[in-house]
Amino acid sequence: MSSTSLNLTSAYYTGDHPSLLWEMTVCQSLGDGDGAFAKTLQRPQAYGRRLAKFLLDRGLPANCGELVEVGGGYGTLMAALLEVIRPQSVTMVDISPRLLAIQQQRLSLYQAEFYGQDIFTWLENNRQASSELIILNEVIGDLPTITEISKNTLQSLLKRSDLKSCTESARFEQQLDETQLLLECARQITAYGLDLAELPESFNFNYGALLVLEMLARTNIKRAVITEHGCDTMLPYPFSLYAAITPPVSNRNPRRIHLKDHDEYSIRFDHLEKTARSLNFTVQRFHLFELLQMRFDDEIHALLEGHRPTSEKQEIFLEFYEHAAEYQGLYLERRPDSL
Repeated sequence: MSSTSLNLTSAYYTGDHPSLLWEMTVCQSLGDGDGAFAKTLQRPQAYGRRLAKFLLDRGLPANCGELVEVGGGYGTLMAALLEVIRPQSVTMVDISPRLLAIQQQRLSLYQAEFYGQDIFTWLENNRQASSELIILNEVIGDLPTITEISKNTLQSLLKRSDLKSCTESARFEQQLDETQLLLECARQITAYGLDLAELPESFNFNYGALLVLEMLARTNIKRAVITEHGCDTMLPYPFSLYAAITPPVSNRNPRRIHLKDHDEYSIRFDHLEKTARSLNFTVQRFHLFELLQMRFDDEIHALLEGHRPTSEKQEIFLEFYEHAAEYQGLYLERRPDSL
């Protein structure tokens, strides 16, 4: 029987050959606004430009203060976003030396600073940060996930009154032992009143994603946008009518996603949403289709109805709709009384 453990991806990203090409990230798929995947949007654009419009519609000033992106990959998102939004400064945070070097090259024309740190270290070192926005796009599935938790074992810990964090530095250089992992899980579940009712007897828990929210709440960063694979995703209408792309929600257990030399986990967004509200953020939950403004016309209707693609273009369309259907996000703003 598997025992409770902590899934880490840091060794892969700090290694010699980290790559985003082994997974179909939405950001990279839409890295080129003229590419094949962009034709699935009502208005074909690069992902970063679509995100910029989404943020401007929610009150982010076009000439804002500092923008921070965590896990910026190849710099594709930020480069396109900066075509629309002109911040005073840009900060890129990434644990991968190789990917950070690519970001430096791509963003060489902009006033940007680059930090080779994990998000926990950066947030700990920047508690006084008053950045305008932090972007965590398709990265929180890489954060530490507690796996194979026994509900029966956890129930006894949930009754304890002395639960407090055993990982204040949150660096994760050394794995916590099983007891510490269960105590941390119990602490977060108790602190934020998280629901375990629909989970199986052995389940996974998005510990690192929740820890980021806890640490973010200690800073003065005003806004955050978070996107990732969800395990409790509901499609918006009219896409919710099509079984071909409807993600399963009968089991809200974060799903293991097998990738080259590492595993990620999908995110239970209702846990993130409840935690963020408890930490004094206003929260808007959205589906990625809404951010991207996906096409819906006769051609798309036919594909989603189950008709076979009749061209390579339609095969690309269907593949992208199926993939992006699982993604959702949160847009957070700090409440004025918490600044």
